[in-house]
Amino acid sequence: MSTDPVSAGPRRVALVLAAASAAPATPPGIDREAFARACLADSYEVVADLVGVTSGIVGPPGLAELLWPGGLLIEEGPLQAVAEQLTGDFDELVLVPADVPDLPGLVLAKLFKVLHRVDLAVAPERHGSGCVALGIALPTPVALADLDIDHAPAARDLGVRIAPGPDWHRMRTPADVNRLDPGLEGWEETRALLSGRALGVQRTGG
Repeated sequence: MSTDPVSAGPRRVALVLAAASAAPATPPGIDREAFARACLADSYEVVADLVGVTSGIVGPPGLAELLWPGGLLIEEGPLQAVAEQLTGDFDELVLVPADVPDLPGLVLAKLFKVLHRVDLAVAPERHGSGCVALGIALPTPVALADLDIDHAPAARDLGVRIAPGPDWHRMRTPADVNRLDPGLEGWEETRALLSGRALGVQRTGG
């Protein structure tokens, strides 16, 4: 585990956006709040496990108990405000929704890998219009006021340099639970909550 930036390289931070909740994807018979929190916890574990990256959550104070040592808790607000709070302390920021419990860490690593040469790096949502991760170079020349994790940005709209990243699925509807792959490591909280429920894994379409 490493929660401190690597001093010899770019100062990196990855944050989970609690407001991008998995609650709408709660399967029948599962408590909505418990499902959303389990997905949030597992999404945070993905970012907290990145080497050389400070991890954190953008959300209310009650989520502080989920943080690993050294983790940040940032007050909820527009992405512009979040980026401004981190500018000066970090060079690269990656934002992740709270509904990607089985997101491979490699997806985030690939965004960080290109942020030194672009303004934004976007890992698109598979079967959707949003992002599973959004990388931002700090300080950003991008006006983030209209940018959000649920709408993947396009270079032609923002007039900036954007690099694509790998796509992945989000937990947006109850049917999306079937996209979770029991063969992947991680997503322990969500896995435990769904224990005993058969998952129809979509291995080709993910």
